[in-house]
Amino acid sequence: MTRIWERLFIGGLADAEQLAADNPERITTVVTLCNLVVQEKRWDINYLHLPFEHGLPVPVRKFDSIIDALAENIRWGRVLMHCNQGVCRAPSIAAAWMHVVGFRNIDTALDEIRRARPDIWPSEILLESLRRHLA
Repeated sequence: MTRIWERLFIGGLADAEQLAADNPERITTVVTLCNLVVQEKRWDINYLHLPFEHGLPVPVRKFDSIIDALAENIRWGRVLMHCNQGVCRAPSIAAAWMHVVGFRNIDTALDEIRRARPDIWPSEILLESLRRHLA
């Protein structure tokens, strides 16, 4: 799990599963972006399942739902957003979130995320769709 911003973390499914045993970052919400669901859950964490396909454009309604979920949950706690491995969907959406809130544009945000989590590998098709939604 990698801290991206004050209350935003990204990771993979294994990171979300690990929270059942230990939650040192005090995560209050887990947003799942892949089709797999978190099996091991904590009673004190809110789990949201907002999947979309890897390597494909994210539909605008799904994008809006994810951004709305982040806005609602980041206000009152810490959010772990994850996909299978935490290298494509989660960092891409995190960068889009940073753009939406006016912190960084999506490309600068991705560069910043890459410094914190060097193994990210965003899909260009996904990024193109995010840029269209942000325009």
